Amino acid sequence: MGLSFSFVVLLVLGTYMIASRATSGGSTGDVQLAEGTVPAAYAPLVQKHGNRCPAINPALLAAQLYQESGWNPKAVSPANARGLAQFIPGTWAAYGVDGDGDGDRDIWDPADAIPSAAAYDCALAKYVKDVPGDLTANMLASYNAGSYAVVRYRGVPPYNETQNYVRRITTLAKSFAAPKQPVAASRQAAAAIYFAQR
Repeated sequence: MGLSFSFVVLLVLGTYMIASRATSGGSTGDVQLAEGTVPAAYAPLVQKHGNRCPAINPALLAAQLYQESGWNPKAVSPANARGLAQFIPGTWAAYGVDGDGDGDRDIWDPADAIPSAAAYDCALAKYVKDVPGDLTANMLASYNAGSYAVVRYRGVPPYNETQNYVRRITTLAKSFAAPKQPVAASRQAAAAIYFAQR
């Protein structure tokens, strides 16, 4: 999926500011979203649920959701994956959560889809925790190709689609993360523009 012009503008503008939102729980609580890189309605959910387990962080979860749907909560893929996190209905039945506590698990509702994506990521990470290699890469590969493929190949499987999926998300995550220390705005903006052009 290509980057839209509006996203690039938000990404470049967001690189000039450091997020001030507090994190909640999790061992990766030091990662903050860069201001303006996630739609305002979703940013608190991504920040909160992106700290669910050590394999993910808010920037990585944001990159994954962007890659999956481009922030479109009504997206449907040719494989019948649905919503913001692009769950197949069978996977949703097993891993979907009632994130907003309204009594239902709605695949189309970002308040359910975002925490469900984080919960599913963490479940996959737990399943492949003993597989050699980087835990986050193996988790992302599991989301794309299935954990059985990651276990079988003892790491990211040799599928071009899966390897590109892992590479895109881990690279894009850097653009969603606020810097831990001040970075020259022109340098960070240049990096965001470079990524967008690629």
